[in-house]
Amino acid sequence: MEKIIIKSINKPTQKDTDYLIIWFCKAFGLVGEKGGSDIEVQIMKKFLTASFDNKGLSSSEIKIGKEPIARSTIIYNLNRFIESGLVVKKGRKYYFRAKELSSAIEEIEYDIEREMQRMLDIAKEFDKLFEMNRRKIRRIKTAKGI
Repeated sequence: MEKIIIKSINKPTQKDTDYLIIWFCKAFGLVGEKGGSDIEVQIMKKFLTASFDNKGLSSSEIKIGKEPIARSTIIYNLNRFIESGLVVKKGRKYYFRAKELSSAIEEIEYDIEREMQRMLDIAKEFDKLFEMNRRKIRRIKTAKGI
């Protein structure tokens, strides 16, 4: 996972699974604020259903609606789900990150916390180096009478 987009969206008002799936797709930046194509929502539904059965899906197994959708469109959206951290690819199959949505969110939270800790460690290292350089410059200026 190189980047995760998480949008702050008002808490959902409806307690309907379809509405909540749309809300999560919006929160992860998979669809726009006003919605988007139904593809992302349908892909999310397929992965949630497959995850409860401990199954993965290949790109050719993902069929949406009655009209055929280009495989490139499916793969593009699968890559977006991978970037979001919700889906992982193992071999030729794609899997929802965890059996339940709440577990997937917890795992993503752990990933974010780990990455933030790594960034904090590097920031502290930077601060030390920066301060050492500032002291060195001050000593040089003092020695030269500047």
